[in-house]
Amino acid sequence: MNKKTFKALYEEQKKKPTAAQVFVSEVATLTKRSEATVRMWLSGQQVPDELAQTMIAEKYNVSIDSLFPKTM
Repeated sequence: MNKKTFKALYEEQKKKPTAAQVFVSEVATLTKRSEATVRMWLSGQQVPDELAQTMIAEKYNVSIDSLFPKTM
């Protein structure tokens, strides 16, 4: 049996990527873009090209039109 402190167990968990980090990494890998670029898409600073949008829509089985709605 391992001997670890409660604090050590907590620190181990903190090192694991969050679901959001995993999502960003997966989309970056899928579209062959950097994670920084994917974060810009998320913040609305940039919009991916049509090919990247198509790849994302297919991966997550969503409508391409709903991914990046145009704001007025």
